[in-house]
Amino acid sequence: MDRLKLWMMLAVMGVLSLVGCVRHCTGEHLVPFKARAVISGLGVVGDATLLEEREGRVRLLLTLTGTPASKLTPGRHGIHIHETGQCEPMSEAKGHFDGNVDPAVNPQANVSPGLENPPYHLGDLPNLLVTELPNGERKCSLLTVTSRVTLSPGLNTVFDHDGSAIVIHELEDKYLPDPPTTDAPGGPRIACGVIVKG
Repeated sequence: MDRLKLWMMLAVMGVLSLVGCVRHCTGEHLVPFKARAVISGLGVVGDATLLEEREGRVRLLLTLTGTPASKLTPGRHGIHIHETGQCEPMSEAKGHFDGNVDPAVNPQANVSPGLENPPYHLGDLPNLLVTELPNGERKCSLLTVTSRVTLSPGLNTVFDHDGSAIVIHELEDKYLPDPPTTDAPGGPRIACGVIVKG
């Protein structure tokens, strides 16, 4: 075999190995993981779609509409992924999501009682910014990416044994590591949606 053919064969093998590595090296899933949540509350409706195309990066798109009488008032509102896939009543969604907190499975999980938040929960998301239309209707949308939760299997999957929910709060989340009051992380819950696959 002459030198030119050898170099060409090595070049083709190198390109093929790189092409085969691209998906694996970038953490891209062969089939993306998808989820959704239908969000509702008193005078509040909306939906969320979640997509994990690459390992450990979940894109969330959420839209909400509120009536003029709803508590989805103009301004900032806290939004979080909560630890249990229950919304009736909204208190059943329990606290902010922190991954699998079973000490037998995940001994390093944050299981601090109360409001302690060292430094933030995995389910914390950026605040929503609600605007009011001339007819009094309230609207907001959020497009964000989080690396704190996954839709794929693992310690931080939202699809653990009891599921997860998206909760909208009446007030802004102040993102304090040690909140002085129960209102600092967003206050009362005004809307909720269970996260389901699909």
